[in-house]
Amino acid sequence: MAGVCCMHSRLIHRAALGGVLYRRWLSSGKDSLSTASNERVPTTTHVTVNDTVCHTPKEASTNLLNFLNQSDIQKRRRSIDIPFFTAGSYPAVTRADPYSPTDTSKFVGICIARRNKSLGSTFILRNVLSGVGVEMMYELYSPAIREIQVLKLQRRRQAKLYYLRD
Repeated sequence: MAGVCCMHSRLIHRAALGGVLYRRWLSSGKDSLSTASNERVPTTTHVTVNDTVCHTPKEASTNLLNFLNQSDIQKRRRSIDIPFFTAGSYPAVTRADPYSPTDTSKFVGICIARRNKSLGSTFILRNVLSGVGVEMMYELYSPAIREIQVLKLQRRRQAKLYYLRD
């Protein structure tokens, strides 16, 4: 890799290790990091920040990883309506069955925890079925989730309702 700057060689190394985001960045047609500030990179990835469409991480005032995460989140929000709910709410999650392409499964329960961490946002639903407590953890932006409905919106003082396990 003669003639490649240090940052670019690190990105190529991470892409070789299997990083999906870095492989997407490398396949976007950008062959070096030394481009002019007014030159636009030809990609299909864009992010909306404060009602402004940004095509590069520099326009969005963020780094590459956050830029790609935000673009994936916005693509997912365009395909499915994700309602607002907190711990204590009763959502119903319809999920595609991984063993059958046409079947779906629905789980209704109380949300006992929610973790908001960009693309890795998760929530835990708990319900008692046949006298046995069942907890399901879902990724909020998972492509397997078909629909989320909030049956009852409630707020509790605690962010995590782990005391309901007892």
